[in-house]
Amino acid sequence: MSMNMTTSNNKRETRKYRVLGHIVHSYVSMGVPVSSKMVAGIMDADISSATVRNIMAELEEEGYIEQPYTSAGRVPTELGYRKYVNRIKAHIQFERRESERLAEEYARKIDTIKEVLVKTSYVLSRELQSAGVVLWPGIENFYLKHIELVKMGPNTILAILVMMSNDVKNYVVELKRDIHKTELIRIANFINRNYSQTSLSCVLDGLKNAVRDMRSDECRYDDSRFAKDALFVLDSVVDESDDDELCWEGLNYFMEDIGSEEVNVTKNLYQMFSERGNLARFMREELPFGGVKVYIGAENKNRMLDNCSVITSGYSFGGKTVGRIGIIGHTRMNYSHAIRVVSCLSDLISSKLEEINY
Repeated sequence: MSMNMTTSNNKRETRKYRVLGHIVHSYVSMGVPVSSKMVAGIMDADISSATVRNIMAELEEEGYIEQPYTSAGRVPTELGYRKYVNRIKAHIQFERRESERLAEEYARKIDTIKEVLVKTSYVLSRELQSAGVVLWPGIENFYLKHIELVKMGPNTILAILVMMSNDVKNYVVELKRDIHKTELIRIANFINRNYSQTSLSCVLDGLKNAVRDMRSDECRYDDSRFAKDALFVLDSVVDESDDDELCWEGLNYFMEDIGSEEVNVTKNLYQMFSERGNLARFMREELPFGGVKVYIGAENKNRMLDNCSVITSGYSFGGKTVGRIGIIGHTRMNYSHAIRVVSCLSDLISSKLEEINY
């Protein structure tokens, strides 16, 4: 193939996807099928109406747009949205003015992880008029300030973990063997004395090392015994911890201007958020990836989201991705704006978590 022919094909493809982009933008903003006349008007003198019609026919044949009913314009298909998102994703930049405005939301007094996550779900929802979702970090990522172990019954304890961020997490734990309440106090004192201001994952690693070295001459018997019991208790706490914890906001947006075809979408979303587990597992499975992911319609693993789009991004703490934030909205959404907002907020939540944990 000659260089001239390659250049010509590239120009034709670029023009075709410019037309697709205008169709997506127009349909997102107005919610009505887009005609070739409308697209030609947007592109002005760049392209003739006849050429636009030919390009739209080609896009329809390739499955990127469709005609919802006779004598109507065209609307993007899920495949069309996917093509559009793939082309814009690498070139999206957030305006400094907008990022500074969002950063002001986090400049106000926020002392706990919970406050950060609740704030983020609210801002996501407000900015994008969709459901904003934030997955809590796993308990192993929290920095421990203090722990109390309270005996509740045979083989049952209450573990109260106070984090460096002042979040308090309570776990009722069923132990495989009974531990006397005086021993629980000694175990808690051992952890607080040796492992405060340390992430729970590092506490567990430290205890495992202590247990491994318990036969060393340098390791006192009492310390080795408490290390073994502490590891046993904290392993049980982690096993009992709820990895399905979410903060969410904005389901009300699905009730506004609802059409008969969207009733099932709204019902599915209410059911999903009431159950939580599937949505939390879906977001947790994306870890440790920290970048932006976009799922359009049937691309979603959960069939309840067939008619929705989901955009997620990771947030980090201590140098690793510990959770995900995201939005759930209609497939007819402003993808470029949504990707910018989700990406910007994931950076802001990461910075805030670093700030309040030290």
